[in-house]
Amino acid sequence: MYIESKGLDEMTSVYSSQYNEDEKAEALDILEQITDKKMDPKVVFDRYSQISHQYEKAMAVCNYNGPKETAATVAQLFPSNRNNVCMLDVAAGTGLCASELKKYNFLELAALDASEGMLSEAKKKKLYGRYIIGVLGENALDINDDTYDAVIICGLSTDIMRRLPIQAFETLIRIVKKGGYVVNTSFYTTFTDGHIETEDFRGHMRTLESQGKWKQVKVRRFHEYLQGHDGAVSVHRIC
Repeated sequence: MYIESKGLDEMTSVYSSQYNEDEKAEALDILEQITDKKMDPKVVFDRYSQISHQYEKAMAVCNYNGPKETAATVAQLFPSNRNNVCMLDVAAGTGLCASELKKYNFLELAALDASEGMLSEAKKKKLYGRYIIGVLGENALDINDDTYDAVIICGLSTDIMRRLPIQAFETLIRIVKKGGYVVNTSFYTTFTDGHIETEDFRGHMRTLESQGKWKQVKVRRFHEYLQGHDGAVSVHRIC
């Protein structure tokens, strides 16, 4: 799971009030270690492994609500028979989304993440049936066509999102069953026209829709993705 970086001045508004100043400073230090845009992606993934045991505490301090909103949206998409719904959690991290999905009786979950350390933390909680160490990108994933009822992406940074090639999304479409969903949760600006950083990302979304591969059926804005920053859940249905 990769959270978008914020500057020091912006970060002062995203802390949960229940934590003290030392805990806030520690959370900020952790975020700075994993959100340097100048770092090579492999270095970033290694950094995530190094701080994996501290990650969930840092996200709690920063009042991160993306997983709760993601799970609530997925629950609306699948109102019944949830224990048989198969999902892939992309950028799964330590399993924050999986923990929320379990509350709705979603049981058939698989995890994909580039950080072995993050997935090791998830394994301790026995959240997933399959753990895949890999990077979403141009390379094909070792997953059969039409495997999942849904793919969820929660907390992938805008910096990584904007660099994903269109092949990455074509892969997600390939592995999701017809009529299934790709659910993507991020900062609201990620999905907003005029936000330059994610212009290519939105272009890929529209291109795939014009090709008849999927259709966007929902963009739900919500408050407090991180405290003081709105988020949104985008839902595409596979055609």
